Amino acid sequence: MTHMPLVPIASNSRARRALAGAVLVLFIVAIAVLVFEVRKQLDGLRQSAAENVQWSLGQAETEIMWLEIAILEAKTQPEDPALLDEVKLRFDVVYSRIDILRRASVLDTLRQVPNVAESLSIADAFRQDWVPIIDGPPEALRADLDRLYDDTEAVRREVRQMALDGVILFAQVGDARRDTVSATLSRIGMLTVALIGILIVLILAVLRLARQRESEAARTRETRDRMETILSTALDAVVAVNRAGKIVEYNGAAERVFGYTQKEALGAEMVDLLVPARYRASHQRGMSRFITERKPRMLGKGAVQLEGKRKDGSVFPCDFSLALADSPSGEIFVAFVRDISDRVAGEEALRRALDQAIAGERQKADLLAVMSHEMRTPLNGILGTLELFESSKLDDQHRRYLRIVKQSSELLLGHVNEVLDVSRLDAGKMSLRKVSFDLVALLQQIIDGQAGRANARGNVLDLAPPNPILHRVYTDPDRLRQILLNLVGNAIKFTRNGQIVLETEVLAGLDEVEFRVIDSGVGIAQSDLDRIFDDFVTIDSSYGRSNTGTGLGLSISKRLARVLGGQLGAESELGEGSVFWLRLPLAQPEHVRARGEDTRALAGSNSGSSAARDPSTRVLVVEDNKINREVVREMLQRDGHVVTEAQDGAEGIELAAQQDFDVVLMDISMPGMDGLEAARRIRKGKGLSAAAPIIATTAHALPQEVEAFQAAGMNTVLVKPITARALRSALQEVSEHPVAADGKETAGASATGGAALGDRPKGFGPKRHGSPQGAARTDWATREAHKAAGGGTHLAEMIDWHHFEEVKEDLPAQRLQSALLSFGAEMEAMLVAAQGVATGADGDASRAALSMEAHRLAGSAGVFGALPMAASLRAMQRSALDAKDAELSEAVAALQARWDQTAKALRDAGYQVTEVAASQQS
Repeated sequence: MTHMPLVPIASNSRARRALAGAVLVLFIVAIAVLVFEVRKQLDGLRQSAAENVQWSLGQAETEIMWLEIAILEAKTQPEDPALLDEVKLRFDVVYSRIDILRRASVLDTLRQVPNVAESLSIADAFRQDWVPIIDGPPEALRADLDRLYDDTEAVRREVRQMALDGVILFAQVGDARRDTVSATLSRIGMLTVALIGILIVLILAVLRLARQRESEAARTRETRDRMETILSTALDAVVAVNRAGKIVEYNGAAERVFGYTQKEALGAEMVDLLVPARYRASHQRGMSRFITERKPRMLGKGAVQLEGKRKDGSVFPCDFSLALADSPSGEIFVAFVRDISDRVAGEEALRRALDQAIAGERQKADLLAVMSHEMRTPLNGILGTLELFESSKLDDQHRRYLRIVKQSSELLLGHVNEVLDVSRLDAGKMSLRKVSFDLVALLQQIIDGQAGRANARGNVLDLAPPNPILHRVYTDPDRLRQILLNLVGNAIKFTRNGQIVLETEVLAGLDEVEFRVIDSGVGIAQSDLDRIFDDFVTIDSSYGRSNTGTGLGLSISKRLARVLGGQLGAESELGEGSVFWLRLPLAQPEHVRARGEDTRALAGSNSGSSAARDPSTRVLVVEDNKINREVVREMLQRDGHVVTEAQDGAEGIELAAQQDFDVVLMDISMPGMDGLEAARRIRKGKGLSAAAPIIATTAHALPQEVEAFQAAGMNTVLVKPITARALRSALQEVSEHPVAADGKETAGASATGGAALGDRPKGFGPKRHGSPQGAARTDWATREAHKAAGGGTHLAEMIDWHHFEEVKEDLPAQRLQSALLSFGAEMEAMLVAAQGVATGADGDASRAALSMEAHRLAGSAGVFGALPMAASLRAMQRSALDAKDAELSEAVAALQARWDQTAKALRDAGYQVTEVAASQQS
């Protein structure tokens, strides 16, 4: 069979050769530079200026001697005036020689010698002193010939000394130059030796590379032979085609799969030979598109299920994958084809079996439902007949028999009802009767009805004070009662001489309410927690199987919880008791509310709380964020409250001392004085509002923080973002928990309703209104976790629209738009300031201001439900204090991007967040 040549990759060898070549070139260039330098120095030696200098000095001395001779002749022959002219001529020659010695560039080095410079100065002074006399009257010159001779003799000695100094200097310069040339020649020699060594190493490396290439060629041949063997024996068909669609490779498995021999397939058109007729046109289009536009559709996409055509014309399902490879003749397409006829047939058989199993289960459920219903009829008849017996006409033995029959019949009827409930739930035939009702009354009925059973086992059964908002809820009361009775009954069954508490907590208004049944019983092992909600599971490790049952109670309860739109779960430790929790939505749907029932009004009217409805309720709002103050003021005023605002803690203390308020809403994080300190001073002071309930408003309500709130004299916590429903709930709670002037609850306060801080039953967390554990907040947290793991963030997720709609209900449209514009302006200003702080030029003080501003705006973002924006602002609050300049710049850029997304989401919803956008819109 033919094979595709394998091209060895020798990138490492090429890199080594390139490096060796670069080193050789570097050495050759270095040697060439040194040779050039040597030639330059030799030329300098050949053209040395030392000889010229020495000649100039010697010539100067000679000319001075000629001047001396001329002076002597003029002195001995005074009668000959021509001799004086000779003296003048020789003086002029000496003058020019001295000038040459002073100005000639070749004497620059010599003039640097101190003695030479001094001698030149003496010679120059001689020249300057005698110029006037030489150029003056002959008589004056003749009179001074003796002095001229003496001066000339002195100058000659100086010039002679200069010549001697020049000889010494230029001898030293010549020695230095010879040393330099010698050093350069030595370096050339060393580089030459190194170059020869490198050449030897390169020769050895080339020999080693040659051996490696031979080894690689041998391995390549082995690999090629091995690949040919693999391809020929592979279970998958391998078919390679060129750009023209001709088959150039066809292995043995392809012969078995398609039925064509290799001789028949090679050189044939693949589309005509192997592709079913209905796929040929699309195959041709795909090939053309890739060849012309390089846009692959299936290339490199992994296995795709298609169909192939055999030689006999039959079509079969196959897994098909396509790859691109290079060959000497150009690109080729390699297809791997696996016949999956057996697998497809098996999957179809499994599908039919699954359908049959589902049908059987449905029939079984229907049969159980029918049989359970039919069994209840005679059981009801038996129980009804037993009621007809008159106990007075029976003796004790017969009454005992009758009691046993009745108890057994009731137990059997309970089991039948449980099976019937399971069947109905599995068949989807469970009918619900959702109505508005008083949940608090239902909870009290359950406690009253089960108290006898609990006391019989030595247990104390309590109901934790429920939130007044639960007086009016919407769901199926019968099914809710069934779940809670099952949970309370199980707690009683598995607890002896202990305590059982039924608690409720409003997590997100009536949109999510959590019920908890807490017992101090035997508990459940962790290994059993996952299966206690399965059908027919009974786990009783307490009293030697003293508790009986079908094991369907928790299973039915879990199904009912799902039908009601909630969840049921459990937490427990063996020997430490158990907590069973049920979360349900209990708010009225919009369509029910539209028929005439206003949930918000009902929540207030049924609570019996004057704080939520009395127009005379006076509320002091202490909040540094203007937008938050405006929104809270609007919510309170819509409910008829009288609102007074304070911009910081100091102003809040002053107003609380001067005016009598019914409630104080205190923000925790404020500049200057925080809410904790302000609450302490209000409580310690003797002002008119020292005993008024204080509600903490904060974005964080961890247990340790709540303890600090309580220690400062606060009554409850309102978690931001604040909703009207949570605000009403908090006002209702504090109205039932008055405080004394010392900040402590008055006697009996905790027995009247909602739980204040520090007055929660065991197993409860601190009371938190508007807790972000609600459904909308949980969904957002889930999306944030998904984004951190690499998922995307959609604009629709920038706003918690459920919360935004609540704010929209409480704020007039114009006021809401104005608040959004204010928030947008503050955000834009903060981002501009943050850009300046990120450069690091503004110092730590600006970082602290930026951190405070980010905290303030995080509260504003939460007001409008912009939870991702609030999270980003809280991150900026931390980064402004701790991050480095580069990290802070990245944080500012991320905050800008999040703001752009948030603003676009609000604009898409029809709201403006900047004045520019608003003007453009108008």
